[in-house]
Amino acid sequence: MGKKIFIPYLLRDGVVLQRNKPLRFWGHAPRDSSVKLIFGDDSILTAQATNKGYFEFHIKPHEAGGPFTIRIETQDDQVIVHDVLVGDAWLLSGQSNMQLWMERLKTRYPKAIQDASNPKIRFFEVPQHFNFSTQESELASGEWKTAVAPDLKGLSGIGYFFAQQQYAKNHVPVGLISTAIGGTRVRSWVSRQTLQRLEELPEDFDRLNNSEFVETVQRDDEEYQDQFLKTMDETDQGIGTWSLSNCDDTNWQEARLNHQLPEAFRYPGVVWLRKEVQVPPEMVGSLAQLRLGTFTDADETFIDGQLVGHIDYQYPPREYEIGKLKSKFELVIRLKIFNYPGGVRHGKKHLIVTDQGTLDLDEQGPWKIARGNWMPERKDQVFLQYEPVGLFNGMIAPLGKATVAGILWYQGESDTGNPNGYGKVFKALISEWRHLFQDDELPFLYVQLPNCGIEPEHEWAAIRQEQLQGMQLMHTGMVVSLGLGEDNDLHPTNKQSVAQRLSEALNELKRVPDGYCTGPLANRAYHIHQRLRIQFKTFGHAIVLSDEPEFEILFQNKWWSIHGGEVDGQQIEVTIPEEIDLGNVQRVRYGWGNTPATTIINDVNSPASPFCLKLNK
Repeated sequence: MGKKIFIPYLLRDGVVLQRNKPLRFWGHAPRDSSVKLIFGDDSILTAQATNKGYFEFHIKPHEAGGPFTIRIETQDDQVIVHDVLVGDAWLLSGQSNMQLWMERLKTRYPKAIQDASNPKIRFFEVPQHFNFSTQESELASGEWKTAVAPDLKGLSGIGYFFAQQQYAKNHVPVGLISTAIGGTRVRSWVSRQTLQRLEELPEDFDRLNNSEFVETVQRDDEEYQDQFLKTMDETDQGIGTWSLSNCDDTNWQEARLNHQLPEAFRYPGVVWLRKEVQVPPEMVGSLAQLRLGTFTDADETFIDGQLVGHIDYQYPPREYEIGKLKSKFELVIRLKIFNYPGGVRHGKKHLIVTDQGTLDLDEQGPWKIARGNWMPERKDQVFLQYEPVGLFNGMIAPLGKATVAGILWYQGESDTGNPNGYGKVFKALISEWRHLFQDDELPFLYVQLPNCGIEPEHEWAAIRQEQLQGMQLMHTGMVVSLGLGEDNDLHPTNKQSVAQRLSEALNELKRVPDGYCTGPLANRAYHIHQRLRIQFKTFGHAIVLSDEPEFEILFQNKWWSIHGGEVDGQQIEVTIPEEIDLGNVQRVRYGWGNTPATTIINDVNSPASPFCLKLNK
């Protein structure tokens, strides 16, 4: 480090420090040097750097306030940290639904970015980094930003709305430390030691410690993916001509975007869609946005031969600014399908939106469709950040000396293909993170997966059941998000409601420290004669049936569907047909599907968690 003082990126200008808790402030200076810290105008501390140059101060709890300065001095150097606030610092983590940034939510919340004006809400994006062999001690980069446009565009939507709600309630600064990364699995976020203890570490894990192996895997995958896309372009007979307005599509087949594409057009390769759009006179000349929903997989979209937008994978909505509308133009979509089944996501609207009105393209009849080429199935891309341990070492471990108010977690979608063991790993993750932050009572608030129907082969219900294991720990709060999802989208946009339920869970944890759920939580099933009784923990609310509930019971190795039920206090009673011997029923479950109905709610309209319970004899 020479004679210079190094302050970690997490502690630099604009930092939000946690109020009312002891704090650590650390860094590096010349080895064995004397280091002084001056906090504002009244707090002076001294420390001695180690023989490796590390120093650490322990700062007494401070009430919310600021801005302050923190000055670090040695005999030969001085560093001032400006604009320091003291408030509540929250760690955000998980995968894409926690990561989903405000820019992606602008259609649902059109004024949220424009109206954001609170410089006391701030965020720090932890740089994406994995390490399979060593727990990092410091982050390699990063800076604090205010949640004000244009920076707000890159902030987690859930994080921002949660921070807004907390600020409105407490009127203290809020800092968000974001570590969420799309596509990551739960095992990416725990240590090697934890996975070994749980017997969940893959047998071939140590190959990831070989840098040559990692580099080879990344290089080979990059070369394969580049060659696949190059071949897709080079063999596409429509390149350069089918996007033009004078293309002859007389002999093309027909298809509708609001229907599933014909089977022959759902296989890998390039598919072209063309449509002549007629614009109503009152919309001609208006600035417009094209909203095409989502495609599987990538698209390039043209108007009269000019590219107006493209997205390289399936999940983001296709929302393209297209300038002033002409009375008539040719709209062309070049759809690149990587794996079967490709096509247009069912249930999405296909619109042209202006201040003068909205044009529904689905009402203008079918499109012309033709195939540009055929391709083999594309191999899955390699994302090493999805592998176990790496993100814990690279992104979570370096934060361990920080002090936070709590943790917000939204993850599980990428584990629905293999839900076995999720619950025990998730439960261990909560304990490990609390140990890292040296706070056994650190609030851990998490979202149980919502409804989603785009992956029928994946087991979303099983992951929801596994996520219940988090409720076995004290100071945890679970948001039941069924009804806040979108059956035809992995990324529902109703993030404000998710944030509201997270805020509710936080508020209730003080009253219910042994774990809070936003909806009724089934904890026991038993029977008396032909009456099945399911007991719930209701957290001070009443159980309500919004419709006739459907239960399933496992009898003679078959799931039987049973409809009906009556509320009796904190229980629901269900009469079972005489031909079913309840004494031999093994399990009962409710809401067991990717997109289940939510007929059991509470008196504030929050749905019950789905469940699968053994039947007590």
